[in-house]
Amino acid sequence: MPGYDLLIKGGHVIDAANNVDGVMDVAVAGRVVAAVEPDIPQSEARRVVDASGLYVTPGLVDIHAHATGFSGAMFPEEMCFPYGVTTMVDCGGSGWRTFDQFNNDVIMKTQVRVFALLNIVGQGMEGDVEQNIDDMDAEATAAKIRQRSDILVGVKVAHYQGRGWESVDRGVEAARLSDSFCLVDQNAKTTRPFDEMLKRLRPGDGVTHCFGYGKPMIGNDGMVKPHYIEARARGVKFDVGHGNNSFSFSMAVPAIEQGFPPDTISTDMHRMSLHTSRATMTEVMSKFLAIGMPMAEVVARSTWEPAKWINHTELGTLTPGAPADITVLEFQDRPSGLSDSGPTGYRIMKAEGRLINQLTIKDGTVRFDYDGLSKDDWAETPTTDLDIP
Repeated sequence: MPGYDLLIKGGHVIDAANNVDGVMDVAVAGRVVAAVEPDIPQSEARRVVDASGLYVTPGLVDIHAHATGFSGAMFPEEMCFPYGVTTMVDCGGSGWRTFDQFNNDVIMKTQVRVFALLNIVGQGMEGDVEQNIDDMDAEATAAKIRQRSDILVGVKVAHYQGRGWESVDRGVEAARLSDSFCLVDQNAKTTRPFDEMLKRLRPGDGVTHCFGYGKPMIGNDGMVKPHYIEARARGVKFDVGHGNNSFSFSMAVPAIEQGFPPDTISTDMHRMSLHTSRATMTEVMSKFLAIGMPMAEVVARSTWEPAKWINHTELGTLTPGAPADITVLEFQDRPSGLSDSGPTGYRIMKAEGRLINQLTIKDGTVRFDYDGLSKDDWAETPTTDLDIP
């Protein structure tokens, strides 16, 4: 009797956690990865997927997406499974006052694995509440993270328009009190220059929208600004968070050419970015391939690196015994135009092709199958009595 429920055969496996980068077979038993080996016999599996010519990776981990907190938020299934994402982090949509409702309304109802960063504002990010300093409570935020550490992995600070550092300082303090990290989205102001903000972050804290046109990493001399390099040397992390307004090729290309890639690739997915800059996970990954990052590095920054950052190293890997979260990607080899975001006018980089997601498996269950790789042919449809009145 076959010992495996599913065998993904002949694909190019990339697993940064185990330094795997080559043609291998991946076997699934129940909800876990059972084996990653060359040439596992097909007879050992109940179902076989031919992944020849395709990439097989751990389920993608999107560390910055939006499933609550504003009108553009999307339900996890629609923004994750079609694009190979099995794990997402809601990036600050809820605060300590509103997380339980988010958990009840969304997290408990989705098959996507959802973690969350808790907004330093108790009410989350809906409307103008993020300007309310009085609702930026570091201790209450930390207490909720400690209470729900199964889901809450850190603190988000964003969109504050005031003159001072209250939001950043309280966010960092909440992360310290909860033994987590703080992710910041703030444009520079004359009273809050970016170099000073980076100095307020600790090792393990990070900045999202790192290649945004509105927070330029590249100076007038065409070089990565020294304070970014100094912050990375201290252990501050840099996340893509593409979105509709927060990614420019004019920032990303020179940064990567100068040896400053992102630590994590993420989408900042919401309804508008889905249809304008095409900020899906596979499309954002494709942009970094087009810039010149090797496929293995793009996959690592979309799987293992975010899994480590959120302290869930059971994910983002195909280690036997790990949850069977698996993505099968195809590089569609045809001329493509890949778009950056709004502030630059949605400018295009011409590319030789793009990644599309063929198969998403989460906890051993197929959740998305673009070309029916895991399905039987229609000609084998079982017969039945068709003369039912």
